[in-house]
Amino acid sequence: MTSRAGRVGIVVGAVAAATVLAAPIASAEPSSQPSQPSQPSQTPEASIPMPVREGALGYLATRSSTLWLADRGVDQVIANLPAPPAYSSANRQMAKTLKQELDAAVDTPGACLQIIVDGPGQAGGVFNYGFFAVEKQYCPK
Repeated sequence: MTSRAGRVGIVVGAVAAATVLAAPIASAEPSSQPSQPSQPSQTPEASIPMPVREGALGYLATRSSTLWLADRGVDQVIANLPAPPAYSSANRQMAKTLKQELDAAVDTPGACLQIIVDGPGQAGGVFNYGFFAVEKQYCPK
């Protein structure tokens, strides 16, 4: 049986092992268009869990695992992963999104983080990652 810390370590390891990350459930393919800084229209808030499509992996972290991830600055780990130049912008955007969702989960009493890992959207693509703050009543104990 794997401990909670072990399960979190597996998830963090899987995320860290992927050198290219994407915005939540969006393609991480390099863009031929110049990247434009985007501002989120609103600050994320904890909500209901996102649906996980068949074939994707969805994980709801416990509250303590969520706090552990935030405390260790996992967003900075992702932002600083070495990546080909075409993907470094996607890494930084994913780190920013992860930070926003972690902050929303940490700031909401009892909330947790949902992680969704989905396969590439097209041949030759990379995995897509989604991170979402989830309300307390949906979080595992």
